[in-house]
Amino acid sequence: MVRTEDEITTKAPIAVTLGGEEYNVAPLVIAKSRPWRAKFSKALGSLSQYSETTAEDGELFGEAINAMLVGMPDQVIDLFFDYATDLPREKIENAATDTEMAKAFEQVIEIAFPLAGSMVGTMTKMGAKEKDSP
Repeated sequence: MVRTEDEITTKAPIAVTLGGEEYNVAPLVIAKSRPWRAKFSKALGSLSQYSETTAEDGELFGEAINAMLVGMPDQVIDLFFDYATDLPREKIENAATDTEMAKAFEQVIEIAFPLAGSMVGTMTKMGAKEKDSP
């Protein structure tokens, strides 16, 4: 879902579907998005401890599988509701599927990290200007 310039500048909410119902999630203001991004970064960074785990160490392999298949999905759900604080969590958790949550979380990521896209765009433009310079 590509947001229009008007949707971005007017802070228009995104529509997510959970449990077959549509909900609106408003972009967080900077003061609230900063700590949320820190939580997201910490959750993502925690996966690196399992990156070189092999089945040779059965206990560590079991921990890695548990973290990725049980722990990480729960963290993603927590992160989603930390962002979408106005949504009825209990109702949604009793009606939504993991697939719906995954799609909704992807949409939240798009509005949570708009500056990352701006940085990449700026770097691309700067690189193009350097190539054009004599």
